[in-house]
Amino acid sequence: MPPKDYYATLGVARDASEDRIRSAYRKLARQYHPDVNTESDAAARFRDVTEAYEVLSDAQRRQRYDMFGSGDGLGFGIDDLFSTFFGGDRRRERGPTRGADLRMQLEIDLIDTVRGGDKEILVPRLETCERCGGNGAEPGSATSTCTTCGGRGEVRHVQQSVFGRFVNVSTCPKCGGSGSTIDKPCTQCRGEGRERKQQAVTLTVPPGIDDGQQLRVAGQGEAGTRSGPHGDLYVLIRVREHRRFRRDGDDLVHVLRISPAQAALGEEVAVPTIEDETAKVRIPAGAQPGSMVRIRGKGVPHLGASGRGDEIVYLDVVVPTGLSKEERRLYERLREQGSVPEQDGERGMFDRIKEALAND
Repeated sequence: MPPKDYYATLGVARDASEDRIRSAYRKLARQYHPDVNTESDAAARFRDVTEAYEVLSDAQRRQRYDMFGSGDGLGFGIDDLFSTFFGGDRRRERGPTRGADLRMQLEIDLIDTVRGGDKEILVPRLETCERCGGNGAEPGSATSTCTTCGGRGEVRHVQQSVFGRFVNVSTCPKCGGSGSTIDKPCTQCRGEGRERKQQAVTLTVPPGIDDGQQLRVAGQGEAGTRSGPHGDLYVLIRVREHRRFRRDGDDLVHVLRISPAQAALGEEVAVPTIEDETAKVRIPAGAQPGSMVRIRGKGVPHLGASGRGDEIVYLDVVVPTGLSKEERRLYERLREQGSVPEQDGERGMFDRIKEALAND
């Protein structure tokens, strides 16, 4: 299979900056997120752009990818070469091997993307057995050289054909490549050398993180075999919906309901912010439904950089129902005073609706 073109997946040039790659990923992740995109290939496209971002956002993996066409190495490894020529698996290393990487999902609130902070999560994973120390043998018992492979960890089968003599090499089925067998398996892990546990891991959520992005915690994956090092933990971030705010890039969008009188006359009002505070904004006289007021620096922090986005306040003019006698009398007087003014040119409500739909 040919290597994937991660640059083409994100739609960026090969010399694109980290900021350009991050921006392209955010745009595509929002476009293909399975929660908002119902197309049949949306989930696959979302996985592809996430995979591309994981490689290109890591300086070392990006360098390997640029050199070899793979974010994890040479792509066509020595195992593939050995299998091609000898028809079997390459001999497994008998020393410690690295544990598997783990992937989890964490739901956070919108305020967590603003403040950041530490989150404790429980990770079910394989840990080195405390009783046997990872060798799989009951304490005090001995290990013996595997009688099937003679301690080599591999078995060879010679085949003769019209093309010549071929040697098929595969991992020893009895010892699993370790070269030795256990006389008495550990009673706690049953000879596996690892046992499943739940481990509390502290995850640092950076301010500005967005829904669909992934965090890597080095060394918090599964324990390796024969006391090998742990793999890594990858945590996919999911952000819960907020009842008052919606995120748009690093801006936060809030809809403020105002009366026709406030829209016509203008007024200074208090607007809620994401951090349970209020900010004063001036509604301009003659404000139209759907018009916008901006509060600087009350959005989401820029990920990995200084500064914050803004809070965008859209005005929703609410027509009252169930008028009292006095209110009805006042509205009747207003109706007698004048008519609806003409719009400038041909720009009217439908134009504003189309703009709102295009920016949604």
